Amino acid sequence: MDFGELTSSALDHELGTDDSTRLFTTGRRNRAINRGHFEFCDLTECLTRQSTMTCSNGVGEYNLISTVILSGGDFLRLSAQMPEYYLVSSGTTNSTTWTAGPDLFPRHDLPWLNQYDQDWRGSTGATPQAHYLRADGGRLLFGLAPPPRITSSQAGRVIFPYIAKPSTMTASTDLPFTVASTARTDLEPYQMALVHYAAGTLEKLRKNQEGGAAQMQQFLGYVQRYLLAQRPPGGQTLRFVRNYLSERRDRKSRDNWVTAQPFPWRT
Repeated sequence: MDFGELTSSALDHELGTDDSTRLFTTGRRNRAINRGHFEFCDLTECLTRQSTMTCSNGVGEYNLISTVILSGGDFLRLSAQMPEYYLVSSGTTNSTTWTAGPDLFPRHDLPWLNQYDQDWRGSTGATPQAHYLRADGGRLLFGLAPPPRITSSQAGRVIFPYIAKPSTMTASTDLPFTVASTARTDLEPYQMALVHYAAGTLEKLRKNQEGGAAQMQQFLGYVQRYLLAQRPPGGQTLRFVRNYLSERRDRKSRDNWVTAQPFPWRT
C-alpha cells in the first residue's frame, strides 16, 4: 500500500468512517500514519543502514547529526552490529589493517575511559582501540580513542552501521519503509501496523479509549511478529567449550588400539 491508501481506504476501515474534513482531517491522518511509521521502525530497528565514514589524522570526534558525516541525516542510534575501523595503506605497502570486534574495538563511554585510560585525551594519534558516543549541545559525537594516526599514504575509515529514521511520507504515491529512494518490499506484510497505530491515535479524538487501546494492541502485535521473524531458524543452542563425551570416546578408542597392538619385545 502507498501513502494514499494507508491514509484513506485502510484507515477508513479501521475507524469505521471516511470522514476527512471534520474530525479525522487529512492532515491528522497523514501525521498519524507518519508517526506510526516512525514508531514501528524505532521499536523493531527494521531500517538499518551502513555508511563509510572517512577519518582524518589526529581527529577523534565526528558529528553524527551532520550530513557531512552521514549524508542521509537520518541517524537514530547505533546498530547492534558494531562499527569497524580500517586503515588502507597505498604505495609499496598496499595493505588494509582492520580493527573490529568487542575485543579490539569495543565501545567504552567517557567514565570508563577516564578511569582506566586517564591519558586517552592527550594522545596525538595511534590505532584506535575503542569508540564512544558523546552528546554536546546540538551535536552527537562519535569518538575514536585514541584519535587515528593516518599518514599521507594512508586512508582511515570507519564502517558505521546505524538505525535510521524513516523518511516522512508526503506524496500519495510514497511507500513506507523507503530508504534512499529504495522501498523495502520485504516489509509489506507489516504495513497495516502503521494503520493500527494511526487509528489508535485518532480514536482519542472521539474519546474512544477502549477502541484506541485495541488498535494499539494490534500495532504491538505486528511489532512482536516482526521481532519473532528475525530469530534464527531452529533457535539457538548452547555448546560446551570442551566436548567431554567425545574426548572420553576418543581416549577409550586409543586405549583399545594400544592394547590390541603386538609388542615384538614381549616374549
